[in-house]
Amino acid sequence: MVSNKKFQDAKVLLFDTEPTNLRVTRAALFEIGFREIESVQEFKTFSKHISHGDYDLIIAEVHNAGGGVADLMKKLRTGDIGVNPFVVTITTSWDRQAESVRQLVDAGVDDLLLRPFSTRDLAARLHAAVTARKGFVVTGDYVGPDRRGIADRDNSAELFHPPNTLRNSVDGDQNIAVSHNEEIDAARQKMSRERIRTLAMRIIVAVELKVNDPEAGANIDPEEIDGLARELRRRLRGRGAPDAIELASALVEITTEALEPNGETDQRLRLIKELAMGTFTAFAGGESLERSNGEVDRTVNVLREKLHEQSLRDWRRELTCAT
Repeated sequence: MVSNKKFQDAKVLLFDTEPTNLRVTRAALFEIGFREIESVQEFKTFSKHISHGDYDLIIAEVHNAGGGVADLMKKLRTGDIGVNPFVVTITTSWDRQAESVRQLVDAGVDDLLLRPFSTRDLAARLHAAVTARKGFVVTGDYVGPDRRGIADRDNSAELFHPPNTLRNSVDGDQNIAVSHNEEIDAARQKMSRERIRTLAMRIIVAVELKVNDPEAGANIDPEEIDGLARELRRRLRGRGAPDAIELASALVEITTEALEPNGETDQRLRLIKELAMGTFTAFAGGESLERSNGEVDRTVNVLREKLHEQSLRDWRRELTCAT
């Protein structure tokens, strides 16, 4: 069991607004073997610690945090805040509602532990985090454990194994600190590159649908495409790719023009696609956007099916309301 592992050197950030819960969870961690535990009750303090602290494990209770924990976890995973986007994260909650659980899953946390739980329950989750942590995937709006079934996996979402400093702390290698930093930096670069690729891909797929399948494409808001273009430009800044940033800026100009009345012309949409492809190629030093032949077509078909299903559900809902 995990209690036999050497957790005493692992750095833990524990957050809970309820003092009793905080003491109980801290006591459980101490019993398991942790000693470096930093406990906080104020959400503002928790946010500050996540942004600037370097931890091997973060455990956060979501109750009374107003959805803020999920938002922080998502920003941590995408590298917008924090030192290590790949730190093991476990959220605890009394709330079993599907929507609350979905928010945390979508934030990319490693695990969700519903209260009440025992020390044995927590130890089992930590054992899994050390010995059998899930591989991560990066998409345009998600970074975190791959929870998809085999049938649902999109080959374009590449699986990678993130650095696991909690496991390394348990292994007890005293000379691993430098390699930790190198490993985290390399994985962060990989994650950032993949995020830029998927943002460009999402723009291209959206345009493909609008041009070639107007019925499905009508369900794609031009503001969404503009938002993707702006996110792409923002992610490129500071990456040492001036040509890519210049193309991304031109892309944003065109997507902004497309927001005007009658602005979504075929000519403008095709230009958006070309600029998105050119942006990634300039960033990646000539590398093609697609990983394999037909990737764009497969992704378009998947999105088309989803949009048609959504349109059908909306139509049925409207019909039900009308009758």
